[in-house]
Amino acid sequence: MSLDVVVEDLITLQQLAGQERDASRRRSLDAVREHVAERDRGAKIAEAAAVLGLSAPTVRAWVNAGVLVALDGTAPVRIGVMSLAATKQVLDELRRHRDDRHLLADVLRILRDRNVLAGDDVPRGQDDLAAGRVRRLDSSSLDELLPPKKRSRPSTPT
Repeated sequence: MSLDVVVEDLITLQQLAGQERDASRRRSLDAVREHVAERDRGAKIAEAAAVLGLSAPTVRAWVNAGVLVALDGTAPVRIGVMSLAATKQVLDELRRHRDDRHLLADVLRILRDRNVLAGDDVPRGQDDLAAGRVRRLDSSSLDELLPPKKRSRPSTPT
């Protein structure tokens, strides 16, 4: 079975599991997906580049950056097919939207929002909201929360 077919099968199994409402069937699909991935020895850099439609130097850079996961103890480097499938899925989606002028801004906004939501203050805020420890923000309460504005001093002639 070719690497392209394995990667496409992994993507299809993930999509099917994501659509499955029955938790037991979803777990079964995920188990089959992992089993299919484990049977493959990983992809060489050149193979991964061909599957992703990228150059070999780009694939190496993505391995070094952690975008693609290299299998431990392989020489030459081999990339895990689960990592390859996940990356291919994202690349395919981005390529479908390549003419969308707002795509980059949307991606950056999503990444920023995920970073904000991962902060320590979000769970505390959610706990406060659940416990009813919230208050309405109006201009006077906002003035209390914000630092005072610096007033500029009138310049004196010298």
